[in-house]
Amino acid sequence: PTEGEPFLREEAARYMARQGEPADPEEIICVASSQQALDLLSKIFIDPGDPIIVERPCYVGAIQAFRAFGADFQGVAMDDDGMIPNELERTVSRLIEQDRKPKFVYVIPDFQNPSGINLTLSRRRRVLEIARDYDLVIIEDSPYRELRYSGELIPSLRSLDSDERVVQMKTFSKVFSPGLRIAWIVAPPAIREKLV
Repeated sequence: PTEGEPFLREEAARYMARQGEPADPEEIICVASSQQALDLLSKIFIDPGDPIIVERPCYVGAIQAFRAFGADFQGVAMDDDGMIPNELERTVSRLIEQDRKPKFVYVIPDFQNPSGINLTLSRRRRVLEIARDYDLVIIEDSPYRELRYSGELIPSLRSLDSDERVVQMKTFSKVFSPGLRIAWIVAPPAIREKLV
């Protein structure tokens, strides 16, 4: 099936449940790698010149994927607590005033690449509020979440989302084996249908 082998989707859902991120296997689409996930998401969201919001600095693999589809990068600064919500809101508001609503907000909330910063719980909630207020999609790239060796596990953006606006990307390549290019996307029904 296009969505991936049913057994693999069930195991990915079980894995996520153990990490405090319940997902239904029907929500999951298996992909060859997180890079393929970024490519597929770019295909359905980005037309040349479309603004997208990214953390500054941003993961180079995401930059490559989004640039291939002609995205207009709008960077939002980070500090030691992650993406700065006030700057995010200013950026979104400015773009909407220019009639250029961002296609999505791309964020790595746990051990962000390349900074290693974790987005705090209060900021996760604020980023979701901003997304709700401006009707934005959030792409939550989550390859490093399980690599926490100390401190509390912070709820994912997807687990805090009550509006089905978060698309989450997960992978086994960082936690099991780098050569095992198995990843998956957890997406709301309308986005999942387009991905399929």
